[in-house]
Amino acid sequence: MKKVLLSAMVMLGVLALPVSCKEKQKNTSETVEQEEVIVEEESPEVPDMHNAETSLDFEGVYEGVIPCADCEGIKFTVTIHEDGTLEENSEYLGRAKETTFKDHGTWNIDESTLTFTPEAGNPRLYFVGEGFIRMLDQEGNDIEGDLADMYILRKK
Repeated sequence: MKKVLLSAMVMLGVLALPVSCKEKQKNTSETVEQEEVIVEEESPEVPDMHNAETSLDFEGVYEGVIPCADCEGIKFTVTIHEDGTLEENSEYLGRAKETTFKDHGTWNIDESTLTFTPEAGNPRLYFVGEGFIRMLDQEGNDIEGDLADMYILRKK
């Protein structure tokens, strides 16, 4: 009986050996970092329909007194007509002899810049705003300096 018991124990030991020698699985938890990828799609350019031509009621009469080198100032009047024509009137103030000039021509507008093309002479540029126009230099830039505000003509 001892032999049977010993044999059974040896058999159990042999059978238990592979189970106990079996490599324990490592319980590892890997941390996977996820990157958030943002894809920016370029949306098609939509033209800005908010410009002087479509947003402002700019036709009308504008007046102001602009600087003058040898007089008190120049009373300057610009009349923009709906039919695409424009008139400029300038009256030199403080001179013994009344001096006035009139110019006629056509206008067109690109965004907020109005171009006056007179019948004679060089084109002139104006910035169009709500209730005013501002004279620009020949390159379309704002006139700068201490007297810059005097180049703004107000709508009547």
